[in-house]
Amino acid sequence: MSLVAVGVLAALTMVPAAAAGPEPDASIAGTDSLQTLAGGLSPTQFAHPDNHFKPAMRWWWQKPLDDTEALRELQVIADAGFGEIEIAFSAGAWATDEQRTILGHVLDKAAQLGIKISMTMGAAWPVQTPSTGAGSGFASQELQYGRVHLTGGQSFSGPVTPPIDAAQLPQARKLVAVTAARVVDAGPDVTTPGQPPAKSTVLDPASLTDLTAQVKDGNLTWRAPDGGNWDLFAFWSRENKGNYTNPFDADASRKAAQDLDQIQIGQDNAPKLRKAGADLFEDSLELHGTSIFWTPKMESEFRGRRGYDMAKYLPLMFVQGESDFPVPPKEPNADFALSDGSAGKIRHDYYETLTDLYIGNHLQVFQDWAKQYGMQYKAQAAYLQDLEPIRSFRSLQSFGARSETESLDAGENLPISTDDPAWRNSLAFQQTIASSVHQTGGDLLSVELGAFFKPAYSMNLDNYRDLMGKEWAAGVSQPFIHGFALQTAGAAWPGTTRFGETVTDSWNDKNFPQWSSWAALNGYFARGTSVLETGTAKTDVAVYSDSFLSPRGNQSPFDAHRLEEQGFSVEYLDPQGLARDSRPANGELFPRTSGYHALVVDQRAIGHDAAAAILRAAHAGVRIVFVGALPDHDTTFASGGRGDADVKNSVAETLKQPSAARVASQNDVAGALKRLGLAPRMASGGTQVLSQWREVKGGAYAYLYNPSDHPVTFTPSFGVQGVPSEMNLWNGTVSPLAQYTTGNGRTALPMTLQGREGKVIAIDKDARSAVHVVGSSAPEGGQLAISGGKIVFRATESGTQAFQLSTGRTVDVTTEVPDSDRPLSGPPSSRPSVIEPWSPWSLSVKSVTPTGGATVTVPSGLGDSQFQQFRLKDWRDITDLSGESGVGTYTANTVLPDGWRNAGGVQLDLGHVDGTADISVNGQLVGNQITDGRQWDIGRWLHPGTNTVQITVRTTLRNAVSKYNKKSTASQPYGLRGPVTLTPFRDAVVFGGR
Repeated sequence: MSLVAVGVLAALTMVPAAAAGPEPDASIAGTDSLQTLAGGLSPTQFAHPDNHFKPAMRWWWQKPLDDTEALRELQVIADAGFGEIEIAFSAGAWATDEQRTILGHVLDKAAQLGIKISMTMGAAWPVQTPSTGAGSGFASQELQYGRVHLTGGQSFSGPVTPPIDAAQLPQARKLVAVTAARVVDAGPDVTTPGQPPAKSTVLDPASLTDLTAQVKDGNLTWRAPDGGNWDLFAFWSRENKGNYTNPFDADASRKAAQDLDQIQIGQDNAPKLRKAGADLFEDSLELHGTSIFWTPKMESEFRGRRGYDMAKYLPLMFVQGESDFPVPPKEPNADFALSDGSAGKIRHDYYETLTDLYIGNHLQVFQDWAKQYGMQYKAQAAYLQDLEPIRSFRSLQSFGARSETESLDAGENLPISTDDPAWRNSLAFQQTIASSVHQTGGDLLSVELGAFFKPAYSMNLDNYRDLMGKEWAAGVSQPFIHGFALQTAGAAWPGTTRFGETVTDSWNDKNFPQWSSWAALNGYFARGTSVLETGTAKTDVAVYSDSFLSPRGNQSPFDAHRLEEQGFSVEYLDPQGLARDSRPANGELFPRTSGYHALVVDQRAIGHDAAAAILRAAHAGVRIVFVGALPDHDTTFASGGRGDADVKNSVAETLKQPSAARVASQNDVAGALKRLGLAPRMASGGTQVLSQWREVKGGAYAYLYNPSDHPVTFTPSFGVQGVPSEMNLWNGTVSPLAQYTTGNGRTALPMTLQGREGKVIAIDKDARSAVHVVGSSAPEGGQLAISGGKIVFRATESGTQAFQLSTGRTVDVTTEVPDSDRPLSGPPSSRPSVIEPWSPWSLSVKSVTPTGGATVTVPSGLGDSQFQQFRLKDWRDITDLSGESGVGTYTANTVLPDGWRNAGGVQLDLGHVDGTADISVNGQLVGNQITDGRQWDIGRWLHPGTNTVQITVRTTLRNAVSKYNKKSTASQPYGLRGPVTLTPFRDAVVFGGR
């Protein structure tokens, strides 16, 4: 782990940049220095990101509203480093004069503070307004069927059969169609909506008959043809159980928008939104259909878009549970199939039409509406429904709207671990959504971060960092924290909450001990966001995807583990994006945006136009890898056998191209790409690393993330040749790296990533390389850095190191670190002198309780009797602190003699902390620690005489809520746990800069 990533270094001397030029020149005097990448972030912009890069906080408004409290909390949230606040309305605190008045005051103050205000579209999700509810004609609809079994030659006469669930759902309904079909192989009847049959009933495609025109006044007289068994169907449209605005009807969307204008925003607030507004947000698209989705114009829309009438094919479109949020991870058995195997094509046409209508009649309508306020519509679009997600999000982006995903519906779990079966699926979920944003050249993809169905009050700030580290690696850029609750007078301790104790987390600033630590974490988040929204996102491999997103990932999952071990980055590409938008050229799909170098196809059915696009991509030099059995049939019904033949021919021609290959399994794809001559933009050489690549005119930024729980040391090779530096997300410094090797258009450097750690490397291709250390292995017993224009080796162990410089010269450096060979725990006689005099820790806790709290002092008994304890006690194991939450200050003292600095410096490592930690030495704040693994150079704050170190630990509220509210027994470990260690070091000059 580099010093820049984990500690506080001496200030870097900024010297003029070397003369620009692409070629390294070892004759340049001095060491590499900083300059801004052309088209990138300056050091100041990175250290102090603009407001639009800062994270956002969701802010729940519930009744009774309090104007004064709202304005106070707005200030508090802004002071904590949030750049945007998203008001989430609740029933009773929405669509009232009071709500609109307070909204106006909030917008006024936000404009003064320079932050943005967003808001949900109503008090429920999906959108529900008074004029689009039940009975309005604009509410969500579904189609349900009833059927009657007949034998050949049997006659039917009478009222057409009602829906199969009419007794349970007796709402008003409208007859849409009546059809019949001969049964080839009968499966069980569906009697309970939502429960798929054990097998599909197979119908004869030649027998499908539309009888709708024969229905008179709701009655039908019909005789089944001789031979076999027949099913007589009646199809009924009705409002579904959701009673939300119909997402497939443009008139319904416009009607909802008119309601929101009047009852949520109000005429007086419109100009204020143009000054301080950001987005109008539609939360989770939780569409619930008992059967399949419908809209009044479905039949004509289907005919115009798919080229045939849908009526007689309606039985084939029913899949139980597929139209009910959340969509299952695998498509269940359809109610009906066709003996020629073409039913899947008909369903595909239905789903494609549904997506078309959702995009044009919902997403585009709401974005057009939001523009009147100078704002954007933002949506968590399409996922967990039977809608195509990549095309939906890409369309949303193309309209100028904003895209958002979420950690909850992606299936993220805590603790994050690659051993969790959900880890892979949640990664693919986020990558799928990020793909669409990047394909359009978009930068911003936000994530609703931190909602879990687990005991509330249990989120440590490091949990948010941990989640965001993975989300960044998947292509997400900005966190929207879930969330902060507007407090109401007289609310029960510990304050107003949106979801009680069942969902994390309803923050407030008055009782949550970790609230004051948000500023440090938000600086980290803002810097990461600034990097991941600068330049153009580039990805190595696109995986062909024609599936829905469920809570457990793509319905056609792809295991990219072997690709990740080589450093390949992965995204997903839908059929229409491939066929219409990818524009292959010079070996890339989406060459002006995502820049995919390879396409992987592991599907048996693909659209004939997509197959043709794959062939064009192969001709353009894009690497194409087919996995398993080759695609041999079309996904569209109207193309018939011709479409199947076109697919086969295009695939066969593609495989004749030198850029194409076929492999047996997904694990073989990485090897095939190597044989096809493709290297990742960030090659990791066998170490599983996730990455994001942002290309700018002057080089690239690379975000690297170690998904494992343990450290990895490796030498990544980056696909741009230049001078590298590390961008520290915690303290905002940008530091040239002292060791790297360049050649053949690439830059390689040794690196260690701690478990689930992310780092940002910038590579400046225009900077001319000066003197630096070369080699693929980092030195042992210390770290290299550039400080004061010199290459310095910070040694933590005594010994001699040999360093090869880029000039070709080898430099031997010998360091003696006092007592560095002695253990840092054990009896005092074995410790370095700077460590030995430290006293044991004492602890004072200010607890947070319903009555205001108390101070509890624990003068001893925290663990080992010395400063560097192996393990300090969990607060739950200390009698006076068991069940308490709050702020605990650990204190240790020492008296250092004159001349102690001659022995070198010293680094402090807190070991493990259950909570956040503020580190102070002699009353001076050294820093705020959110996550373990950081090392702090505290030497500059120490002096001869008495010295005091204080570690202030801030816990969650979970234990106190359990103790005092008595609704749960959930608890968490708390406190400074250690082992706390002091590591002496000595700096030695490797190259003096001349």
